[in-house]
Amino acid sequence: MKKRFLSVLLVLFLALSAIGSASLVSSPAATVNLIRNKAITNDDVDAMLKQYQNAGVSADRSQILDILINDEVFLQGAERDGALATDQEVESYVSQLKSQLESQVGAQVSDADFESYISANTGMSLDEYKEGIKESLTVQKYVLQEKGAELQNINTMPTDSQVENFYRKNMQGFFQAENVKLAHVVKLKTDDEKKNEENAVLMTDVAEKIKNGSITFEQAVSDYTDDAESKALGGDIGWLSIDNQSAITGFGQDFVDAVMNLKTGEVSGMLESNVGYHIVKVSVHNSGRILGIDDKINPESSETVRDYIVYLLANQNAQNALANATNELIADLRSQARIRIY
Repeated sequence: MKKRFLSVLLVLFLALSAIGSASLVSSPAATVNLIRNKAITNDDVDAMLKQYQNAGVSADRSQILDILINDEVFLQGAERDGALATDQEVESYVSQLKSQLESQVGAQVSDADFESYISANTGMSLDEYKEGIKESLTVQKYVLQEKGAELQNINTMPTDSQVENFYRKNMQGFFQAENVKLAHVVKLKTDDEKKNEENAVLMTDVAEKIKNGSITFEQAVSDYTDDAESKALGGDIGWLSIDNQSAITGFGQDFVDAVMNLKTGEVSGMLESNVGYHIVKVSVHNSGRILGIDDKINPESSETVRDYIVYLLANQNAQNALANATNELIADLRSQARIRIY
């Protein structure tokens, strides 16, 4: 059964619909004719209804049929008005996606691996995925062609009052977990257990020298660390929050707990993690708290909570404007088409 993306929700939602060719044995549920007569069969409705049910989305047959009619009249309108996405545009989009994936993994991705990635993440073959992309690009192209001038005149920026009201209603969602800024000296673990034991003893000795003042933490970084990247920064490895799951997985819960127990300015003894033997210095230790509206969203960001809310609400307003423009276009196309529901 041929798969399509729901046009009415645009690329913002990318919900799949299943519009198939009229079956010789399936009775029509409706016919749509804007530039050609197209039957939407009961099999088409059943297939899409099953997709909704499998996704846990509630819908009845009349709603499904209405969506399928909207899809068909929209695509016929786009074809009539020269707004169908081209194969070249689709290939360019897919090529960009593949390049982004290669950047993420830091290596070239073969065509076969890319197809496997698409299948694993969408449940579709590459051809089915491209068909969906073509239809979502068509939606963008057609809506902007017909409604672009109208959309440009819409002010999507929220007012100060809207931003502040959103913050007050969602204040609990802006909780920042306890966090520390830290630097470390580290000897990394190897497959040689004897070497690991030697490094553990070495770092215990270095920690004692820092404690009694015979060597500074910064000198220990320069003389002993295996972390070349942080060595140039005096051992600085940034911020760690108490709920950072990737750090807990990578370094181990015991290590994270030990670091979070350090006070501002305190240097640890030797701490063993999953990856090595560390001496850690905490330069800032923040307690968990609810952020104020003008606080930074996280210690390493210049973006404030206010900035984030403005972006979020403006994006929601733009989505609503785009959805409204799409629905207006579909309503206009439906008024021009001959639609018969059986």
